[in-house]
Amino acid sequence: MMNDQITFEQWILRIGGVVLIIGALMGMVGNLIHPATPSGDPEGVARTIAESESWVIVHLVIVFGLIFMLGGLVAIYHSISGGLAGALVRLGFIAAIAGVTVGLILVTLDGIAAKHIAEAWATAPPEEEATALRLVLAEQNLDFALAALFNILFAGFTFILYGLAVALSRVYPRWLGWVVVVAGIGSIVVGIIQAYEGKSTPTTRVLTIIFPTIITLWLALMGVLVVRKASSQEGAIAPD
Repeated sequence: MMNDQITFEQWILRIGGVVLIIGALMGMVGNLIHPATPSGDPEGVARTIAESESWVIVHLVIVFGLIFMLGGLVAIYHSISGGLAGALVRLGFIAAIAGVTVGLILVTLDGIAAKHIAEAWATAPPEEEATALRLVLAEQNLDFALAALFNILFAGFTFILYGLAVALSRVYPRWLGWVVVVAGIGSIVVGIIQAYEGKSTPTTRVLTIIFPTIITLWLALMGVLVVRKASSQEGAIAPD
Protein backbone atom coordinates (compact mmCIF):
# COMPACT_ATOMS: atom_id res chain seq x y z
CA MET A 1 0.00 0.00 0.00
CA MET A 2 2.90 2.34 0.71
CA ASN A 3 4.30 1.79 -2.80
CA ASP A 4 0.84 2.35 -4.30
CA GLN A 5 0.48 5.63 -2.39
CA ILE A 6 3.92 6.82 -3.50
CA THR A 7 3.10 5.92 -7.10
CA PHE A 8 -0.15 7.88 -6.87
CA GLU A 9 1.70 10.92 -5.51
CA GLN A 10 4.27 10.64 -8.29
CA TRP A 11 1.55 10.69 -10.94
CA ILE A 12 -0.08 13.72 -9.29
CA LEU A 13 3.24 15.56 -9.36
CA ARG A 14 4.20 14.48 -12.86
CA ILE A 15 0.86 15.24 -14.51
CA GLY A 16 0.34 18.38 -12.44
CA GLY A 17 3.81 19.69 -13.27
CA VAL A 18 3.28 19.21 -17.00
CA VAL A 19 -0.16 20.83 -17.10
CA LEU A 20 1.18 23.66 -14.94
CA ILE A 21 3.79 24.44 -17.59
CA ILE A 22 1.24 24.14 -20.40
CA GLY A 23 -1.32 26.27 -18.56
CA ALA A 24 1.22 29.01 -17.79
CA LEU A 25 2.34 29.15 -21.43
CA MET A 26 -1.24 29.21 -22.71
CA GLY A 27 -2.16 31.99 -20.31
CA MET A 28 0.87 34.03 -21.28
CA VAL A 29 0.37 33.55 -25.02
CA GLY A 30 -3.35 34.31 -24.75
CA ASN A 31 -2.68 37.58 -22.93
CA LEU A 32 0.09 38.60 -25.33
CA ILE A 33 -1.98 38.06 -28.48
CA HIS A 34 -5.21 39.44 -26.99
CA PRO A 35 -6.41 42.18 -29.39
CA ALA A 36 -5.90 45.64 -27.85
CA THR A 37 -9.00 47.79 -27.45
CA PRO A 38 -8.84 51.60 -27.52
CA SER A 39 -9.26 53.54 -24.28
CA GLY A 40 -12.03 56.11 -23.96
CA ASP A 41 -13.59 55.16 -27.29
CA PRO A 42 -16.76 53.05 -26.83
CA GLU A 43 -17.37 52.69 -30.56
CA GLY A 44 -13.73 51.78 -31.10
CA VAL A 45 -14.01 49.05 -28.46
CA ALA A 46 -17.16 47.64 -30.03
CA ARG A 47 -15.66 47.80 -33.52
CA THR A 48 -12.43 46.09 -32.42
CA ILE A 49 -14.35 43.22 -30.83
CA ALA A 50 -16.82 42.85 -33.71
CA GLU A 51 -14.12 42.84 -36.40
CA SER A 52 -11.59 40.64 -34.61
CA GLU A 53 -11.37 37.16 -36.15
CA SER A 54 -9.28 35.83 -33.29
CA TRP A 55 -11.33 37.19 -30.36
CA VAL A 56 -13.08 33.93 -29.43
CA ILE A 57 -10.14 31.58 -29.98
CA VAL A 58 -7.79 33.79 -27.94
CA HIS A 59 -10.17 33.70 -25.00
CA LEU A 60 -10.66 29.94 -25.32
CA VAL A 61 -6.87 29.56 -25.09
CA ILE A 62 -6.97 31.54 -21.84
CA VAL A 63 -9.88 29.41 -20.58
CA PHE A 64 -7.92 26.18 -21.08
CA GLY A 65 -4.86 27.85 -19.62
CA LEU A 66 -6.73 28.65 -16.39
CA ILE A 67 -8.03 25.09 -16.14
CA PHE A 68 -4.53 23.66 -16.61
CA MET A 69 -3.10 26.13 -14.09
CA LEU A 70 -5.59 24.92 -11.49
CA GLY A 71 -4.61 21.33 -12.23
CA GLY A 72 -0.97 22.27 -11.75
CA LEU A 73 -1.68 24.03 -8.46
CA VAL A 74 -3.05 20.70 -7.23
CA ALA A 75 0.43 19.25 -7.68
CA ILE A 76 2.08 22.02 -5.66
CA TYR A 77 -0.63 21.52 -3.02
CA HIS A 78 0.29 17.82 -2.78
CA SER A 79 4.02 18.49 -2.69
CA ILE A 80 3.92 20.66 0.45
CA SER A 81 2.57 19.18 3.67
CA GLY A 82 2.80 19.71 7.40
CA GLY A 83 3.17 22.77 9.56
CA LEU A 84 2.36 26.34 8.66
CA ALA A 85 3.45 25.87 5.03
CA GLY A 86 1.01 23.00 4.59
CA ALA A 87 -1.83 25.03 6.07
CA LEU A 88 -1.05 28.03 3.85
CA VAL A 89 -0.92 26.01 0.63
CA ARG A 90 -4.28 24.43 1.45
CA LEU A 91 -5.85 27.83 2.01
CA GLY A 92 -4.21 28.94 -1.22
CA PHE A 93 -5.78 26.06 -3.11
CA ILE A 94 -9.24 27.07 -1.87
CA ALA A 95 -8.57 30.61 -3.08
CA ALA A 96 -7.38 29.18 -6.41
CA ILE A 97 -10.61 27.25 -6.96
CA ALA A 98 -12.70 30.34 -6.25
CA GLY A 99 -10.41 32.55 -8.32
CA VAL A 100 -10.37 30.29 -11.35
CA THR A 101 -14.16 30.09 -11.19
CA VAL A 102 -14.34 33.89 -11.37
CA GLY A 103 -11.72 33.88 -14.13
CA LEU A 104 -13.64 31.39 -16.27
CA ILE A 105 -16.80 33.48 -15.99
CA LEU A 106 -14.85 36.64 -16.81
CA VAL A 107 -13.07 35.21 -19.85
CA THR A 108 -16.24 33.56 -21.17
CA LEU A 109 -18.19 36.81 -20.92
CA ASP A 110 -15.39 38.83 -22.48
CA GLY A 111 -14.58 36.26 -25.13
CA ILE A 112 -17.98 34.97 -26.22
CA ALA A 113 -20.78 37.20 -24.93
CA ALA A 114 -18.95 40.43 -25.81
CA LYS A 115 -18.24 39.16 -29.31
CA HIS A 116 -21.91 38.48 -30.09
CA ILE A 117 -23.06 41.72 -28.49
CA ALA A 118 -20.50 43.72 -30.48
CA GLU A 119 -21.49 41.99 -33.71
CA ALA A 120 -25.14 42.83 -32.98
CA TRP A 121 -24.11 46.49 -32.62
CA ALA A 122 -22.17 46.38 -35.89
CA THR A 123 -25.23 45.11 -37.80
CA ALA A 124 -27.88 47.12 -35.93
CA PRO A 125 -30.02 49.60 -37.89
CA PRO A 126 -29.18 53.28 -37.22
CA GLU A 127 -32.08 53.81 -34.81
CA GLU A 128 -30.88 50.90 -32.63
CA GLU A 129 -27.12 51.60 -32.65
CA ALA A 130 -27.14 53.69 -29.47
CA THR A 131 -28.98 51.01 -27.51
CA ALA A 132 -26.73 48.27 -28.88
CA LEU A 133 -23.64 50.29 -27.95
CA ARG A 134 -24.91 50.71 -24.39
CA LEU A 135 -25.18 46.92 -24.16
CA VAL A 136 -21.54 46.62 -25.23
CA LEU A 137 -20.53 49.14 -22.56
CA ALA A 138 -22.62 47.38 -19.93
CA GLU A 139 -20.88 44.09 -20.71
CA GLN A 140 -17.49 45.82 -20.50
CA ASN A 141 -18.39 47.21 -17.07
CA LEU A 142 -19.19 43.68 -15.90
CA ASP A 143 -15.83 42.56 -17.24
CA PHE A 144 -13.96 45.21 -15.25
CA ALA A 145 -15.86 44.30 -12.08
CA LEU A 146 -15.00 40.61 -12.50
CA ALA A 147 -11.41 41.48 -13.47
CA ALA A 148 -11.02 43.40 -10.21
CA LEU A 149 -12.25 40.39 -8.23
CA PHE A 150 -10.07 38.03 -10.29
CA ASN A 151 -6.95 40.10 -9.60
CA ILE A 152 -7.69 40.27 -5.89
CA LEU A 153 -8.72 36.64 -5.41
CA PHE A 154 -6.73 34.56 -7.91
CA ALA A 155 -3.69 36.61 -8.88
CA GLY A 156 -3.59 38.14 -5.41
CA PHE A 157 -4.52 35.97 -2.44
CA THR A 158 -3.87 32.66 -4.20
CA PHE A 159 -0.25 33.44 -4.98
CA ILE A 160 0.43 35.24 -1.73
CA LEU A 161 -0.62 32.07 0.10
CA TYR A 162 1.20 29.74 -2.30
CA GLY A 163 4.27 31.97 -2.20
CA LEU A 164 4.36 32.00 1.59
CA ALA A 165 3.96 28.21 1.62
CA VAL A 166 6.90 27.81 -0.77
CA ALA A 167 9.02 30.32 1.16
CA LEU A 168 8.35 28.64 4.52
CA SER A 169 8.80 25.07 3.32
CA ARG A 170 12.03 23.30 2.47
CA VAL A 171 10.63 21.74 -0.68
CA TYR A 172 11.49 24.48 -3.19
CA PRO A 173 13.90 27.45 -3.27
CA ARG A 174 12.60 29.97 -0.75
CA TRP A 175 13.29 32.99 -2.97
CA LEU A 176 10.73 31.69 -5.47
CA GLY A 177 8.06 32.01 -2.83
CA TRP A 178 8.92 35.62 -1.95
CA VAL A 179 8.96 36.64 -5.62
CA VAL A 180 5.38 35.51 -6.21
CA VAL A 181 4.25 36.99 -2.88
CA VAL A 182 5.31 40.40 -4.21
CA ALA A 183 3.45 39.75 -7.48
CA GLY A 184 0.37 38.71 -5.52
CA ILE A 185 0.42 41.89 -3.42
CA GLY A 186 0.81 43.95 -6.59
CA SER A 187 -2.15 42.14 -8.16
CA ILE A 188 -4.36 43.03 -5.19
CA VAL A 189 -3.37 46.68 -5.63
CA VAL A 190 -4.34 46.45 -9.32
CA GLY A 191 -7.67 44.86 -8.42
CA ILE A 192 -8.48 47.61 -5.92
CA ILE A 193 -7.65 50.32 -8.47
CA GLN A 194 -9.84 48.59 -11.07
CA ALA A 195 -12.68 48.30 -8.55
CA TYR A 196 -12.62 52.03 -7.88
CA GLU A 197 -11.98 53.23 -11.44
CA GLY A 198 -14.23 50.74 -13.24
CA LYS A 199 -12.00 50.96 -16.29
CA SER A 200 -8.44 50.48 -17.48
CA THR A 201 -5.97 53.21 -16.48
CA PRO A 202 -2.35 53.85 -17.58
CA THR A 203 -1.20 52.42 -14.24
CA THR A 204 -3.26 49.25 -14.42
CA ARG A 205 -2.32 48.66 -18.06
CA VAL A 206 1.36 48.57 -17.09
CA LEU A 207 0.87 46.58 -13.89
CA THR A 208 -1.37 44.00 -15.59
CA ILE A 209 1.55 43.24 -17.87
CA ILE A 210 4.21 43.06 -15.16
CA PHE A 211 2.51 41.03 -12.40
CA PRO A 212 0.73 38.42 -14.59
CA THR A 213 4.02 37.86 -16.45
CA ILE A 214 5.84 37.23 -13.16
CA ILE A 215 3.09 34.85 -12.03
CA THR A 216 3.00 32.86 -15.28
CA LEU A 217 6.79 32.56 -15.36
CA TRP A 218 6.68 31.43 -11.72
CA LEU A 219 4.08 28.79 -12.58
CA ALA A 220 6.14 27.50 -15.49
CA LEU A 221 9.28 27.26 -13.33
CA MET A 222 7.36 25.59 -10.52
CA GLY A 223 6.01 23.10 -13.07
CA VAL A 224 9.57 22.14 -13.97
CA LEU A 225 10.50 21.76 -10.29
CA VAL A 226 7.40 19.66 -9.58
CA VAL A 227 8.23 17.29 -12.46
CA ARG A 228 11.80 17.00 -11.17
CA LYS A 229 10.49 16.23 -7.70
CA ALA A 230 8.35 13.42 -9.12
CA SER A 231 11.40 12.01 -10.94
CA SER A 232 13.54 12.19 -7.79
CA GLN A 233 10.88 10.33 -5.81
CA GLU A 234 10.77 7.66 -8.49
CA GLY A 235 14.53 7.26 -8.27
CA ALA A 236 14.39 7.06 -4.48
CA ILE A 237 12.02 4.07 -4.50
CA ALA A 238 13.47 2.32 -7.53
CA PRO A 239 14.65 -1.22 -6.75
CA ASP A 240 18.41 -1.77 -6.60
